Amino acid sequence: MPDKTAFAIVDAFTTEHPFSGNPAGVLLLDEFPDPSWMQGVANELAQAETAFLAPGEAGALLLRWFTPVTEVALCGHATLASAHWLWESGVLQQEAVAFMTRSGRLTAVREHDRIVLDFPAVPATQVTPSSDLRTALAGAVPVWAGVTDHPDAGERNMLAVLASEGAVRDLSPDLQAVVRLPVGGLIVTARRRVGGVVSRYFAPAYGIPEDPVTGSAHCTIGPYWCAELGTTLSAEQASPRGGELTVVTTDAGRVLLAGQARTAATGFVL
Repeated sequence: MPDKTAFAIVDAFTTEHPFSGNPAGVLLLDEFPDPSWMQGVANELAQAETAFLAPGEAGALLLRWFTPVTEVALCGHATLASAHWLWESGVLQQEAVAFMTRSGRLTAVREHDRIVLDFPAVPATQVTPSSDLRTALAGAVPVWAGVTDHPDAGERNMLAVLASEGAVRDLSPDLQAVVRLPVGGLIVTARRRVGGVVSRYFAPAYGIPEDPVTGSAHCTIGPYWCAELGTTLSAEQASPRGGELTVVTTDAGRVLLAGQARTAATGFVL
């Protein structure tokens, strides 16, 4: 690797307030180095995910995502952050970009002040709530529970639908019990009183006790709520930082995730 490599920290799925959304590291490389170097950088930057991009074929960019402790197969906020930085830094001129990833071909399109991602839908299959799930929810009672199992999303998640917005906002999960679940992360969601849905996401097994805003989780949230609330959702992730996105579930087994981003910092990895 060169003596120093530029990086950006980009807040993805932001609100109108500063320091909102989910920060992601973004590095543009000439080629992918040894994965241990990328994992070390992700650990050093200490963001929920760090995205690494390199030139691919047919105009697409190669894209990989690392948490502080492991590589993951699908990440929405770091993809949005990557697209934002490509445009803001002047590397990209056209209004659309394609990424080749472990989850297949993903695209991002710039529409005014928002970026729209085209991701695979990752629906959950209903399961009976286990004792570990009930312990993980620390007193909150799920009205529905399911587990994802999709060929284009390597990490399995559990979806727990709670009875109220307040139950989601007030949840203080048992993170040790979350680790014991037979999945990588726990999504909790409910209808929001003012319309749309609210959610939170916990993935301590990946080094992320609570993720600020999780694009990939909405690939599951959108399909769940589609029959009840329609194909287009206004979604809020109620983490301490908070974030907002629009989720559109299509008939083609895809989910469109739209949100805003802002660059928070730039620097060099030495």
